[in-house]
Amino acid sequence: MKLSRLLPITLLVVTSSAFAQTVDKKPEVKAEILESLTSRIEASAFVPGVDFKKFRDFLAAEKPKIDEAKNDEEFRNSVNLALRKFGFSHIMLATPKDMNQRTTGKTTGIGITSVIAEGGRLITRVVEDSPASKAGLEVGDVILEVDGKKVDEKTIMVGDEGTIVKLRVKKSNGKKFDFAITRRPFSTIQKDTIKEIAPKTSLLTIHTFDRAYDAKAVDELMKSVMKSDNLIVDLRLNGGGAVVNLFHLAGYFLDSDVRMGSMLNRAALVKFRAENKREPADLKELIPFATMKLTAVDQEIGFRGNLVILINGGTGSASEIFTASLREQYGKVVNEKGEEEYDPKIGQLNVVGQNSAGAVLFSTYNPIAQGFFVQLPIADYLTSGGVRLEANPIAPDVMVEGPPVQLPGKPDKAIEAALSIFERIRLRKERGG
Repeated sequence: MKLSRLLPITLLVVTSSAFAQTVDKKPEVKAEILESLTSRIEASAFVPGVDFKKFRDFLAAEKPKIDEAKNDEEFRNSVNLALRKFGFSHIMLATPKDMNQRTTGKTTGIGITSVIAEGGRLITRVVEDSPASKAGLEVGDVILEVDGKKVDEKTIMVGDEGTIVKLRVKKSNGKKFDFAITRRPFSTIQKDTIKEIAPKTSLLTIHTFDRAYDAKAVDELMKSVMKSDNLIVDLRLNGGGAVVNLFHLAGYFLDSDVRMGSMLNRAALVKFRAENKREPADLKELIPFATMKLTAVDQEIGFRGNLVILINGGTGSASEIFTASLREQYGKVVNEKGEEEYDPKIGQLNVVGQNSAGAVLFSTYNPIAQGFFVQLPIADYLTSGGVRLEANPIAPDVMVEGPPVQLPGKPDKAIEAALSIFERIRLRKERGG
């Protein structure tokens, strides 16, 4: 599952590629893509209670912008305005270039992600060994102008390999600088990390559950985690990915026979209707008819110490399922009678940070005409406690206010809060409380 375009923090990878533009000055190609897209949505998309035939009306309302689109990126953006009218996550159009980047982890551009901010775009990530990092751009910089034009929501910073983009940037100290950066290929993949930040306390950072998630690398990281009494799992700005990857990581914290919620798809609804001869009054009624068992991967080792999960507005989809499932299930075991109970030997779990994205629907990427793809929701999700996460962000146990991104060299208040939690647990144990 991908990070939704409904998130409070929307990631924009500034890219280009060698892909030729598909729709430029070709209204007949636009029409072919739109018809293919509409047919696919009506045939395959599913969210309980949603009429996907309304998409034709949504498209009609955005037709002027779609007609004006001069390239694939502008076309994608204008069509996604129509898709956004559904009001939920995990439904969006992707260009051939977008899908190549998602598949290979490689693209061409300057190598940043950014979000709309006051006065321009705030840089939230500078890719290692990218043109932007070589030029001296940093997280926390604000892009004010691109090629002499003020930045707004419609600004698209794309271009071919070898071309130059001119940026006017305001640094965190308020000073402004001009940069001329040449676009070139680079890898977008971030390696997950583990480090000891205090005695017997580790920080595990998982950037994504998408294709860049390396299960073997995570296995190695988790081996060192087992030496710690306390663990912080940082899922801030982790927009999600494939559920198989979240189940892999969850296996280090949950038993494989503990249920991690319910996937409510069309088959569940059909079975409910057949048995009850009516529509469900509540999504919880569909839980007994769920066709897919959501459980963690059975791992040979498991962490059973004190745990803190860090979240923020960029924590979405699979990351939210991971967080909510562990909040409800961490410390639970299944006894000999098949009943769930809490094990007093397992540590405490706390969620720290800011509200999550509230963007949790199961989805797939579907090919349509001219090499384009559409991400479509195919099922809703309820936690094991019957909580729907779509449009219902996870609220942390400890709210920590802060900027949308952690600035280099600045204190990380969320990590400081986690360390305070671990210290309080230690003191209670010493006092026998």
